[in-house]
Amino acid sequence: MMVKVQNHISLITICLLYASSLLFHLVATVDVVEPSHLEDLSDPSPSSWPGHLKPLGSEAVRLPISEVNKFPSPTEFFLQYVYPSLPVVFRRGARRSPAFEQWSDEYLKSLPESQEMIDVEVRKIENRSMPARWMPFAEFLDRYKIHDEYLVTGVPDFLKKDVLVPPPLHCDNITASFLDTVMWFSSGGTKSVLHNDDVDNINCLFSGQKEILFINYTKYRQQIVFDHPEGSYSSVDVDRVDFNKYPEFRDIEFFEAKLEAGDCIYIPYKWYHQVNSINRNIAVNIWWNHKANIIPTSQTCGAPDPMLSLADVKFLYHELMDSEEEEITHPELLFIESPVQSLTTFMEEAGEEILVESQFLELLVERLPMLQGGIWNEEALHIGHKIFKQLDADEDGKITSQDMEKLPIEKEEGGPFALSIQEKLMMLIDVIDEEISKVKEKKLQTLLEKTAQSYDLLTSLERLEPAKMEEKSQMDKDEL
Repeated sequence: MMVKVQNHISLITICLLYASSLLFHLVATVDVVEPSHLEDLSDPSPSSWPGHLKPLGSEAVRLPISEVNKFPSPTEFFLQYVYPSLPVVFRRGARRSPAFEQWSDEYLKSLPESQEMIDVEVRKIENRSMPARWMPFAEFLDRYKIHDEYLVTGVPDFLKKDVLVPPPLHCDNITASFLDTVMWFSSGGTKSVLHNDDVDNINCLFSGQKEILFINYTKYRQQIVFDHPEGSYSSVDVDRVDFNKYPEFRDIEFFEAKLEAGDCIYIPYKWYHQVNSINRNIAVNIWWNHKANIIPTSQTCGAPDPMLSLADVKFLYHELMDSEEEEITHPELLFIESPVQSLTTFMEEAGEEILVESQFLELLVERLPMLQGGIWNEEALHIGHKIFKQLDADEDGKITSQDMEKLPIEKEEGGPFALSIQEKLMMLIDVIDEEISKVKEKKLQTLLEKTAQSYDLLTSLERLEPAKMEEKSQMDKDEL
């Protein structure tokens, strides 16, 4: 199920990318770790580095995650956390949901729908290469405390009414971007791989404790390159990090969060994270489309519904699963998934025999709407240059049909060369998107300032009106 969940979300989010309108001119100032940092890792004795063969982050700088004791409004949430890409813990935020009090094993087994079939992971220590088991929900409830199993599944329909949508997401254009909601259930002792998700995420914990390690994606994306890009995860042993195999994890700054039952946490788009679950553990997360054009204001969001539950909203992944369409195809997705074949076809159709780097970058913008309208900053140009070099097989500074013939045209989906190009293209899109987030933030702040000015003007007029009425009354008396 873990592999299926990750692959489904990756597909959905890529499919949604084409709809993102990048109609702004951007200026970039991105704090990143450049590839030159890797030169500092050339110490001939990685086995002597602090943290070698120890748990991930055990000898590294570990910073606390911000915490708040009440949910912010959608406007505050996006301004303070989503746009700047900062995780935050909402203490006691999950206690408002009926699930917090009701979801005992006895209650769950008492429901007639507990006979529905669900996917169960067969190892608590996550192994994405192992298949899941298919069993009734009630059978899992009888087994999970004594078997090495845990549940990762879409929240069953009959339980959705028990989970309230967190107030920061109470806005029509936010709920319209919901992709999926997933339930995580175990007896504790589960460990995830180090991974990231191409969505935004609020995860609420209804039972047990969680310890989560984070790495800032924006800062370290040039340094940390997953050896399993097809699943967006690293095969590094999180309990025993071998710096000989994974030197990129040296000198990393980590963030950490410790959640208790009743807490929720916001996990930003693509932030690397690794999760340990302790004791009987039930959590539910909501994934939404990071690329959606969300600018929440009190006017666009309206009054929040305190009883809005998962049963009251739609999730795109569920809609796609219920649809008869097997595949959504867009030209730009074909370019990302099959770059060599797509580039070869383009050169043949356009009659182009040679592409220099500037022409190639123009082609990327033409074929990927997600890049249109954006001024490429230094990091974007660096990534574009790396893609060009990878396609320039003979390294003569231009891409030709002869280069295309030398490159591996992978017929199978997910071949290593195509995945490498795809990873860089997605990173390039992310660089542009970060600047779009800054533009959204500025636009929202401008709207708030205008609203405040309108409110001040209205207040002034309301205060002025009684004075005018008194003046008119006095004039009427004088005339008499």
